Formats: sequence, structure tokens, C-alpha cells
Amino acid sequence: MMQKLFTPLVLAAIFATANLLSQGAANIPYSDAEPILLNLQEQLWPAELQGKTPRATEDAWVDWASRRDATIRARVVTGDEDSIIHLLQFGTTFTKQPRITEQQLAGVAVRQAGSLTTAFVPSPLLLARIEDFVAAVASPGTNERLQFARRVIDRQGIDPTNEEGRNRLRRYLEDRTAVVGSAPHSSTLQDPATGLADQLTIFRDRGLASDTALWIGFAIEQALDAIKASGKIKPGAIRRVAIVGPGLDFTDKQEGHDFYPQQTIQPFALVDSLSRLGLAASIDLQVTALDLSPRVIQHLEAARMRAGSGNPYALVLPRNLDQPWTPELVKYWQGVGGRIGAETKGVALPPNAGRVASRSVLVRPPVVLSIHPRDINIVVQRIEPLADAEQFDLIVATNILIYYDVFEQLLAVANMAAMLRPGGMLLSNDRIFELPGGPVASIGRTDVPYMEGPGSGPRGDRIEWYQRR
Repeated sequence: MMQKLFTPLVLAAIFATANLLSQGAANIPYSDAEPILLNLQEQLWPAELQGKTPRATEDAWVDWASRRDATIRARVVTGDEDSIIHLLQFGTTFTKQPRITEQQLAGVAVRQAGSLTTAFVPSPLLLARIEDFVAAVASPGTNERLQFARRVIDRQGIDPTNEEGRNRLRRYLEDRTAVVGSAPHSSTLQDPATGLADQLTIFRDRGLASDTALWIGFAIEQALDAIKASGKIKPGAIRRVAIVGPGLDFTDKQEGHDFYPQQTIQPFALVDSLSRLGLAASIDLQVTALDLSPRVIQHLEAARMRAGSGNPYALVLPRNLDQPWTPELVKYWQGVGGRIGAETKGVALPPNAGRVASRSVLVRPPVVLSIHPRDINIVVQRIEPLADAEQFDLIVATNILIYYDVFEQLLAVANMAAMLRPGGMLLSNDRIFELPGGPVASIGRTDVPYMEGPGSGPRGDRIEWYQRR
């Protein structure tokens, strides 16, 4: 049995893992931050560094980077709170109530002190779901999402097993839902009154949730296809890939559900796309997943452990039939996973899940073993040392940079560029501020529609192509 597992692909994955483990996470040196500080307006610097002399800034750098790392990692905890609110709103395993729509979460006009204002008023549907959620969190059983929600609730000092705790939990869920519902929305990006810096950093004050969905995999495949057609990536040229923030499909409000186990999608979708397009090296493609969420890292490590014993990774790919997907997106959904695994019997759909179709794919163990998780805070950290042969040919960072301010974004780009080989590509659906002499240059873009005609959900993405100078 063990001999059967040691195929060339498995052996390549084992050796790649050993190489990665020998490399550490290093904070970005001041020498890489200095050009950013010199070219960026001082009001966009961190407040702690403003007004300092160059020498004093350099002396403060190591301490600042360490404290910023801790501050950013604390946002993961806030993101976990956002994730359980998404579970409350859209989960179907703990309740018979229908999923909540974004319109049902919107504020309503109320009269306060003689004038109309917008306020959050819990709907009867939300209140009913809260009651079911409170009961489920008190006794989560073997449901991994509810177990996680219970841990998040415990961190709040709330005990849902007694009446006082249940009342506190009801108030907490109402208050947190109001906060999540009032957070800036991606539609703000299309508001002409929103300045460019605010557009490109719109989520800089939000928690770092791990939620993810399938659409971005389609957008990246479309961009890679266009890059291949341009001749900027040759067939078989991709050997080393990094994904910044691969995330987990916990309960995404658009496409995610909770009737299947938690899963990561982007690493597998990317390997599938690189194979289908003929861009991946035939044997030794390796993907490094850079994330600062302990849940994401632990999930991938557990998947690799199971794969080492010969077990595949189960991917469940739901599709909301009420959304007017483009024919190209539908075709992608119908075929994704075909190059890395085999179709299998789908999971049962709960009656309250809505109009949903679902595909299931078992990803082959060698593909799972080709994915290596690393705990990296991309704003202030990178993998070092990284030999020339281990530098990445491609880095994908989607739905990431928009969660940081301009200075943090530029640090993240410097860290990604340091891990790219010369001429290597960076793909992002977040536009990057390009400073004079910066480490990457824009060389193109791909506009990818997701929807056609009226309907809910994001309309599409623009994937920006950047190349290391």
C-alpha cells in the first residue's frame, strides 16, 4: 500500500515540503520599506512613523513591523465573528428557515427625534434564525461550523447553556449582524463620490474573514488564458505558484452553503486551470498557500495528512440557480476539477437551501500533496531564504489587498515581488498603487463578467496583470 503511494508526484511533493520547511518567515527589511516611504506622501504613512527623521524611522522599523503583525493578526479574530454571522444568515443545517437575502438585511427608515434616519431593525426571519442558532450553538454536536461558532461565542464570555447566556447571545448576534450589515459594500467602488484611495482600501477597517467562493477561480482562469495568448507565459512554464489568502468556504453569502464540510477552493481551482491551459509543468508543479488564519493552515495540513494516507479531497461546488450566470461561467462550473480529480455522487441538498445545483469532485491525493500551507502575514512577512530555483513563477492575490491601507498594500507588494522570479507574474483583482521604480509593473488586465441581465451578486471582476521588474 505504501509503495503504491510513492509515485513520482508524491515523492516530488515530499521533497518540496522538506525544502519549504527549511525556509522561514522573515519580516520585511527596512531597505525594502525605505523606497516606499520616500515616494509615498507622509500622510499615508503609519501615524507612528510620521514626523520622524530617516534614522529614527529606521530605528523604529523592526518594532513597528512586529506590532503591525500582531495588529493585523488580531483582525482574524474579528473576521471569525463576521463568519459566524454569515453562518447565522445563510446556513441551512441548523434551521428550517430560508436563507436571508441582502435586501432583508438592509436598514429601514425610522423616525428618531422628529426626523427620518436609517437604522437596523431585525426582521422576523432574522429573529427566527437567531433562536434556532442559539439552540444549535448550545449543543453543536459534530457540526464543525457550529463547533467553531461555539468557540467564537465562548471568547465573548457568553455561556449559551443557561438563560442569561442565551439572552446575551441573542443581543450579541443582533448587534453583530447590524455591524456586518452596515460595513462598506463593494458597490461603493462604483460610487463616483468615493475617492480612489478609499476605493482601493475600502475594507481596511474590517475583520479578515476567510470566506471564499468559486467565481474568482473562473476569473483567474480567464486571465491566465489571455496571458497565454499574449505569449507572456509559455506552455509548461509554471512550476512554483503562491496563493495569498486561499481562504475557506465557510458560508459565503453568494454561493457558499453549510450542507457540506468546510473546504478550500482556490488552490485546487488554480491547479486545475494551469493544467487545462497547459501552463503547468507536467510533474513538479507546487503551490504554496500563504495565509495568517490558523483555521486555513490547519485545514490544509489536515488535508495533506489524509492525502499522505491515500485519501482524496472532496470538493463540493454549489451553484445558485437564481443567479443569471454567464454561459462561460456555467461552462467553467460544469468542468472545474476535471483535470485534478473525478466526479462523484453529490451531497444531499437541504429543502431550505433554495434553488441550488451541486457538483462534487474527489481531488487526487498527489494534487493535495502539491499544496503547501505557510503561516505568512503578507503585509510584513515573506519566505526567506528563497533560492533562485524556489522563487515563484506566479503569485495570485485576490480579494486581499483591499483589506489594507495604501502603505500596507505597498509593503505586501514588495514582499510578493521579493518571492517572485525576475519576470514572474502577479495576478490580483485589486488595483495596485505603482510608485516610481516599484518592484512590479502593470502589463495588462482581463475583465471577466459573472452575471448577465438583472440579478443579485457581483457582476464581475477585473484581473490586473503585474510583472516583476
